[in-house]
Amino acid sequence: MSVTIKDVAKAAGTSVSTVSKVLNGHYSISQQTADRVRQVMRELNYYPSASAQSFARGATRAVTVLADLGPDAAFQNPHMFEIIAGLEQTLRARGYRLMLRGVDAAGAYETAEDIISRKSADGLAIHVSVLTHPLSALLTKTQFPHIVLGMPNFESQLCWIDNNNVYSGTVAASFLLSQGYGCIAFLGGQYYDLGSAHRLQGLKEGLQTRGYTLDDQYVRLGQSTRADGYAMTDRLLDEKQLPDAIVCANNYIALGCVAAIQERGMDIPEDVGVLTFDDYPFSRFTEPQLTVVDIDVRDLGIRAGKHLVEIIRHPTLQVQTNVTASIIIERQSTRRRG
Repeated sequence: MSVTIKDVAKAAGTSVSTVSKVLNGHYSISQQTADRVRQVMRELNYYPSASAQSFARGATRAVTVLADLGPDAAFQNPHMFEIIAGLEQTLRARGYRLMLRGVDAAGAYETAEDIISRKSADGLAIHVSVLTHPLSALLTKTQFPHIVLGMPNFESQLCWIDNNNVYSGTVAASFLLSQGYGCIAFLGGQYYDLGSAHRLQGLKEGLQTRGYTLDDQYVRLGQSTRADGYAMTDRLLDEKQLPDAIVCANNYIALGCVAAIQERGMDIPEDVGVLTFDDYPFSRFTEPQLTVVDIDVRDLGIRAGKHLVEIIRHPTLQVQTNVTASIIIERQSTRRRG
């Protein structure tokens, strides 16, 4: 005959309600009582059903992450998995399971609608790459607990968390000026790439506060690829007055930038310095290694998890925030010998 919660309560000298509270981590139970109940559970080989616990408390203790997991996702968006790792770390510490669902932007709405209608998760974490207007409307209408990993590129009432890319841009400007660079160029993604646009904004603001400007002729926008990084740099190096430093919005653009400079027979950093954002995936594989403005994306995931648990507990809570931690990792690409 299987052991029941009543058997545990009797052996521990407590009520069934107390055992239930121990199982659910209720704050009102003393550590001494909780330890005694858990010891009895081990002695009696009592293992409560997770599904039964979820049903009893009207919660799944699970969070589902919706993200694009298509081919090459780890290479095209390496930050995403580190963010998810930080998110899982926080959720696990608070008694939640993380479930990962691969969806594209077209399928995200249907998947979210199914999860919400069946209440198969207590909350959703949605990578911004699969966010759409219909999904935004669904989350707003249902007030289902959620956090978007990344700032939406449209106005919304959604809860989201992102890196402060404007601040990261000002960090880049301050560092380059401190190293004696004065004529700075920027290579970035298209206007709809908010991360790139905000880094450009921060770079401009950082230069302006020190009395410098970023001229339009030194701003080049394209796709966030090695090929476009090469092409943008190649055109930039045809200018009569060359910049003495180039800021690349991401590692892919930086790869092409370094290749174009070196094919011209120019030296990095003696002829032109190069700085990019984010420490991976490629900044340490170029020659020379690249100076970067780095962000702790795992910490972003940890913070996202903390916010989401609070939103689950208080569904009307509104969270729209940027994480501002950005540091310079200086390497050879900006170290002049003179």
